[in-house]
Amino acid sequence: MENNYPIGYETLLADFKRYQKQTPKGVSMIRKKGNIYFKFTVGSKRGEYSCGCTFTLDGMVSALSKAHKVSEALKTFTSESEFWEWYDREIKEVGKIENDLLTFRDAIRQSLPLRDRNS
Repeated sequence: MENNYPIGYETLLADFKRYQKQTPKGVSMIRKKGNIYFKFTVGSKRGEYSCGCTFTLDGMVSALSKAHKVSEALKTFTSESEFWEWYDREIKEVGKIENDLLTFRDAIRQSLPLRDRNS
């Protein structure tokens, strides 16, 4: 029995092509090495811009969502500097701090064996 199903990287490439077709007009997704970039025009300059997404299935889903946000932002911002400030904050997530701190109680519970965690 022959298996003709695409596997691994082939599947990832096929998924990426599908997501590329779903991007809004004016914003396209391209792949460079292990990352996803957007291509769009700001002012009179068309360029390739990082969106902070890796070339994975999760990265593609995130990039498509961000592409829609960029498309809307390009229609609403009147100043390039305001757009780029927004882009860095919302799309590239520059300066974003994740709260991964644990309380003392949570840290102690995680260090205990499973049978003692509920007490």
